[in-house]
Amino acid sequence: MKYMLLALPLGVLALPALGQKIEYSGRATVGFGGFRGDNSTAITAVNLSNNVPNSESSRAVNPYGNSLGVGGGLAVRAQYVAKFKALAAFDLGYDFINSKADVNTLAYNSTVMPFTRSGSGTVHLFTHAITAFGGVGYRLGGGEGQKLAIDLLVGPELAYAVAQQESGSGTDSNGSDWSTSLARTPANRLDFRLRGDVTVWVKQLGLVGSYSYGFTNYQPGTASVRYPDAEIKLIRVGLAYRFK
Repeated sequence: MKYMLLALPLGVLALPALGQKIEYSGRATVGFGGFRGDNSTAITAVNLSNNVPNSESSRAVNPYGNSLGVGGGLAVRAQYVAKFKALAAFDLGYDFINSKADVNTLAYNSTVMPFTRSGSGTVHLFTHAITAFGGVGYRLGGGEGQKLAIDLLVGPELAYAVAQQESGSGTDSNGSDWSTSLARTPANRLDFRLRGDVTVWVKQLGLVGSYSYGFTNYQPGTASVRYPDAEIKLIRVGLAYRFK
């Protein structure tokens, strides 16, 4: 065991001589996120408290919109590059995911009698998540005299939903403004996804793109829908800078 421990740093020092190396990069992306699944929606109704005492706060009936909203993200990556251009990468990041759904019906609470009106507007559900991605793949190009290198990776991504916030606004058929703003609690905070990832390098700068396909439901169950189906879908595009 002692000799194995002594050999580890020597092995790391020998990587450049073997044509192998470890690269480090930082990434900033714009994200286009939403939900997929049977219980994601393009259109939802909104229940409004209408200042009735002891009523629940104004909220969307289903805020898990399948329309893509614009968010963003940051990440750092360590990537092992083998002599024959095979890749193994680990990526730690943060995503701000913005999904959205249109609103067509408003249900007003009332001390006399509840009533509904048609209306318009949008409900956004913002999800803050920490992500860890482990990918394997291959590098195209990047050899002697070649200006471009393309890294192709695929692998599992694990995300933890730190917080969710609903925010909506619009007008009803009478021209009155409405709004919602409240914290939401996902049914599951730990999300397993499959991710495909590509980076096109020109020297130290890279153009990045990825797609994450979630397998974990976010929507809490209700009396009418005991086992909901609403998973994350997320497209990222952005820039990378290679430190080494």
